[in-house]
Amino acid sequence: MNIVFKKNFDVIYYLILSIPILAIFSIFLLEIALIVICFSFIINCLREKKNFKYFNNFIFKFFAIFYLYLLINFIIQSEKINTLSVIFYFRYSLYIIAIYFYFENKKNLFLNFLKVILLLVLILGIDAIFQTIFKYNIIGLKIISNYRASSFFGDELILGSFILRILPFVFIVSLFEKKIFNDKIISLFIAFCFLIIFLSGERTSMVLSGLLFVLFFFIFKKERIFRYLKIYISVFLIIVSLVLLLSKSYQFRYIIQPLSDLSENYKITQDLLTDYEKKPRIIFFSGLHHNLMITSLRIFKKNKFFGSGPRSYRDVCYDYQINRFSCDTHPHNFYIQLAAETGIIGLSFLILLYLIILNKFYNLSIKEKTEVTRIKLCILAFYLIALWPIIPSGNFFNNWLSIMLYLPATVYLYLDKKTKVIF
Repeated sequence: MNIVFKKNFDVIYYLILSIPILAIFSIFLLEIALIVICFSFIINCLREKKNFKYFNNFIFKFFAIFYLYLLINFIIQSEKINTLSVIFYFRYSLYIIAIYFYFENKKNLFLNFLKVILLLVLILGIDAIFQTIFKYNIIGLKIISNYRASSFFGDELILGSFILRILPFVFIVSLFEKKIFNDKIISLFIAFCFLIIFLSGERTSMVLSGLLFVLFFFIFKKERIFRYLKIYISVFLIIVSLVLLLSKSYQFRYIIQPLSDLSENYKITQDLLTDYEKKPRIIFFSGLHHNLMITSLRIFKKNKFFGSGPRSYRDVCYDYQINRFSCDTHPHNFYIQLAAETGIIGLSFLILLYLIILNKFYNLSIKEKTEVTRIKLCILAFYLIALWPIIPSGNFFNNWLSIMLYLPATVYLYLDKKTKVIF
């Protein structure tokens, strides 16, 4: 008989385990799974009133206030753009609380969730290497270019971004379950993650993973795992150096193109910066990024307090464009996007959150480091680099990115409950 119909089959348990898998194959199925998990959690709360206590934490309250502002912003906008995106933005906070609830109340769920992530890292890594060598992956998906492995993501070049966002969970395994996964194995997995990000050709993810590694070094410098990690990272750097020496494609992606983007004499950069009233002295990452930034600042100056509305850049940018390169779906930077779309008030939420995370990271780092403290520092380190201001980024309101961005917060809440610490 089908396992779905077995009496003891726990649907919610396996839906939560499927979250990182669905994040690879289908954002639609991922959203459906999360909605089912949320409805199940809400039903639990209605049956047992005491479960409403799971909403009593800083993360949910902060998110609720931010969401309330988005609603007010939406109401006062003259043009109602992206209505559903704004109205249903609250669902991300429910996703966080629901998963946190089930981590707390389902035996071994969190540990098995970590095991699924390790398995995915292994599969994606082997597949990315295969795709890089043979130009197609194990299910026949062709590589998009000569230097950007995407594995099962296909034409969505977000493999590196995905690995970066699950990297904290890989570090957490080393502290959460040492009986099964020893330091040698986990350090090898971590180095493997950096290799996958490199093969993905995602320069932003590569830079952020390097910053994350620096923070992890600060957290784990006295741990035995770091002795092994230094060895594996050294091997990784040797491999990367050889690839850069032997592969013109990777040389172009990681060295030539970034330097050219910052050069005023580079033809493409010159084309991107045409029609400027005044030639910029400093280019923000590239001509394209600079165009988007200046256009966003024009929108911000016109709508300083409330912006043009969440997810409105793609619609309003044409009224503020410098040239034909000034419009895209979003400005490719969280802070610039919130300034343009939600004004100084919306931007203040993100700046305040970053300062709170930074302060919490500092306060925990100077205390005696227990295993729980180190895991919390891993999560905070991830948010420090994921919300790093001076770096290109995705769309702040994108479904997939939002889910992956908020997912580590569930672990922080789970650990807070165990140690009775309020954020």
